[in-house]
Amino acid sequence: MRIRIYQQKRALALLGERDEERQLGEMVHLALYFLEDYDGTSEKIKEAVSRALALYTEPLPEREKFRRRLLEILTRALSHPEIARFFTPGIPDLREHPFVRCKRCGGEPEVHRPDRVLFLPEGPLVLEYKLHRPEAPDEHERQVREYLSGLSLILKRPVRGYLVYLEPPEVREVRP
Repeated sequence: MRIRIYQQKRALALLGERDEERQLGEMVHLALYFLEDYDGTSEKIKEAVSRALALYTEPLPEREKFRRRLLEILTRALSHPEIARFFTPGIPDLREHPFVRCKRCGGEPEVHRPDRVLFLPEGPLVLEYKLHRPEAPDEHERQVREYLSGLSLILKRPVRGYLVYLEPPEVREVRP
């Protein structure tokens, strides 16, 4: 028997403006999922944003505002040389691909889903996108370390990891 667990996403009215940020973060992730063969042109970004908006199921109060904001964030982030290098056409990758890992023998399995795993000639690399960098990024780094640890066991080789902050654009390497 195959069991799938889905997280139900609900608008959190109590958060007010933060709810808009959550929606923006989800849509940025969707757009980056759809960004294929990025050649440095704004057309590819526009295509990815259009696909993300078409599939986003939650109501958006100002859809055009979100579209413009998404384009702005992604255009600025993908023009950053350290981020753009991860989107070079022809790099094999997995996007939002889950893997399961048990904490300890006999322990509860954990499902992990990194945003993107690149398979470069020098070795695999994990990318985790975040809309903003927090004051203390410890939780983000812990998340990437979990991915690195699990994927290193699965792939039987070292895996490198990066946090990709989109606003403002910044790349941070995370060591195991």
